[in-house]
Amino acid sequence: MASRIRALSEVGMAALAAVSIALLVIDFTVQLSPFWTQVIYIVDFAICVVFAADFATELKFEKNKLGYLKFHWVDLLAMVPAYAFVYLESFALIGAGLRSLRFIRLARFIAVVIRMRRGKMLVSATGLSKRTLLTYISLASLISAFYLIFLPDLESIPYGQYAIESILSGLILLVSLILAELVYILLISKIEDTHSRVSIGRLVRVIFILLAIAAIISFIFKELLIFVTSFGVIGLILSYSLSPVLSNFFAWVYINVRKTYMIGDSVKIGDVRGIVIDIGYLMTTLVEIGDESSFWSVTGRLMTIPNSMVLSEIVAVYGSRLSPVRVGSVTFNLAYESDLNTVREIVVKCVEDYIRPEVEKMLELCKSGNCPKMFVDVIKAGPRVIFTPEASWINVTVLYPYPPSKLVRSMSDLTEIILREMNKKPELVKFPVGRSR
Repeated sequence: MASRIRALSEVGMAALAAVSIALLVIDFTVQLSPFWTQVIYIVDFAICVVFAADFATELKFEKNKLGYLKFHWVDLLAMVPAYAFVYLESFALIGAGLRSLRFIRLARFIAVVIRMRRGKMLVSATGLSKRTLLTYISLASLISAFYLIFLPDLESIPYGQYAIESILSGLILLVSLILAELVYILLISKIEDTHSRVSIGRLVRVIFILLAIAAIISFIFKELLIFVTSFGVIGLILSYSLSPVLSNFFAWVYINVRKTYMIGDSVKIGDVRGIVIDIGYLMTTLVEIGDESSFWSVTGRLMTIPNSMVLSEIVAVYGSRLSPVRVGSVTFNLAYESDLNTVREIVVKCVEDYIRPEVEKMLELCKSGNCPKMFVDVIKAGPRVIFTPEASWINVTVLYPYPPSKLVRSMSDLTEIILREMNKKPELVKFPVGRSR
């Protein structure tokens, strides 16, 4: 109960901090009548009083008070009301330190933003995308505050126009990132398929960033001729120096459009085998798996490969999306004196009983149209027993369909189950002895 109350309190403080930020921005950007200006200062003063009370309460119940002050001293700046700066600026003596007051005002703005980010339900209890959105909003707020507070100084210094354009360009980029995160949170996050959700989310971010870059270029380059010339020169330089980066990016587009492989698929790209855990703009990350001799077991190593490998290497996919089934095999060595009909019956019955629940699931998956029809025949074929003669014994191999993610475990389980049933009939199922093994 106490933790819930504390969480609600943090949310309340974060909401007040957001209101305080809005009031500070309005105070800088809007020409208000004396009445509404006074209202803003009164509300801001009340918020500062609440911040001070919250700070005093936390400090009172904190055992290590010096440690608390060490890490939360910046919260003291959030308690300075906006009217205090206006009052100090009215004195001629202090007016000489006007720039210092502006830095203090910016520090107060930063403190309020930090106080807003401390809201537990806005930071800790939300997803990564919401925390990213809050970070972008905080950065945009800080840059806006810096621009509004120091605009007169920037206009008066040499090359100040370039600094102003740089600040506004950064704001345009942050606004585009904020819009991209909002689209992701409100729309894309509702997509159930992990690969589609991640891929579409990244594509949306790229589109918004490209739009922001286009807006920044059109903002900075006022004349079309200068823009076209500069863009052409920069394009030639980038196409030469960043050709590996561009090839990997376009390969990422190719992977997502063609769906060559998706997150969760087991793949072999060239000589690299692994399970896809991330498809980035430039690199694909795999959890390495061994080859057939190690039963495709996970080695635990993370492998990062460039996306462009899909354009130059053979890609084999063993995932549940394109291939919902893999054919497993278990082999035994039996003596020539064994009754092969009995062996076949034992093996087929053991395997059919074991794989039946998974076969039903795989067939249901294929009925929904999520896999090529060719795999239905593989699943319905069931277990097949193959006898291969050797010099001193007969190899008995059973092939059976099973989901790729559970194949290794099934081979171990079936080996144990089949051996147990074979040992119940030693007069019919015989194993090589002595050196004939």
